[in-house]
Order: sequence, then C-alpha cells, then structure tokens
Amino acid sequence: MSFHHAQAVYKKNMQQTEQFKKYQGEKQKSGFSPVSATTTVSSTPQQTTSQQEGKSNGVNAYREKALQTASRGDLTLLLYNGCIKFVDKAKQAMESDDMEAKNKYIIRAQDIIRELMVTLKTDTEIGQNMFRLYDFIHHRLVESNINNDVKALEEARSFIVEFRDTWKEMMKIERKERFGDGGKA
Repeated sequence: MSFHHAQAVYKKNMQQTEQFKKYQGEKQKSGFSPVSATTTVSSTPQQTTSQQEGKSNGVNAYREKALQTASRGDLTLLLYNGCIKFVDKAKQAMESDDMEAKNKYIIRAQDIIRELMVTLKTDTEIGQNMFRLYDFIHHRLVESNINNDVKALEEARSFIVEFRDTWKEMMKIERKERFGDGGKA
C-alpha cells in the first residue's frame, strides 16, 4: 500500500513539474521580441504544439513505465533526488526574491519528506531515529519557508543529501549480496 502511494506521489510531483515547465515556456513565448515574432511566422503554432505534445507524451510514457518497474529502493532514491531538486529550486527562487516559487518548491519538498515519514517502518530504534530526523528536516523546511532562511534550507538539504547517499550505498551493498560480482566466473 505505501509503495503504491509513494509511486503516486512521485508521479504527481513529476507531472506538476512538467506542467510548470510548460507554463514557463508559454510565459516566455508570450513576451514580444523580434526573434519570437519571426519564429512564430515561420512555423505554424499547430505544428509546434503537436511536436511538443509528441515529445512530451513519449517522455511521460517512459517515466510512467520506469515508475511502474522501479523497485521500492529505487523509488525511495527518486524521492530523495526529487526533494533535493525542489530544495535547490527553492533556494534559487529565494535568492531571486520569487516568494511564490520558493513557497511552491518548499511545499513540494515537505510533501516528499512527509511521504518518507509515512512509509517509514518505526518498529525499530533505527526507524524511530530516522523518523525524528525526517521530522527535524520537515521543521527546518517550514522555518525556511516562513522566515526566508537560506541557512535552514541548506541545513535541511545537507541532511537529505546524507540520507540519499547512505541509501545509495545500502542499495549497492544489497544488490552486490543478491547478485554477487555479476558475470565473474
């Protein structure tokens, strides 16, 4: 149940990111400049839109298939990477005084941390300690958002990166134990 929920959250975040990119592209196209005016005249909007939709559908189909076939460990790694990406974008937005974008990206990072908290097994001491660390990261993200605190954002990011790197190492060890040296006779 939690695996599918994590998969759905990641898929939703990726869709929102694609929609945002598309919105930003349309926003930039709406500004008048001689270059954009000549580009619009030389190609029809229907061709450009259908070409973009074709590429977008292919990318989305690829991502969807990748999500469906990803292991739980890979999905967790994707969540960590997505969280880091949103924290980085929030920091950029904060530095450029784009408070709306900063808020949006920090909320997305918070959503990922909450998802990691919900799917975490807390029946061991390690799980309970990780839950506390996730809670701390979430708290720092909230503080960063409320107070425009870059230091809190960077602190949260450092913990997320540490979790991600540790997770990658655990996955390598697990795969090596499962599959051995792979191909060595």
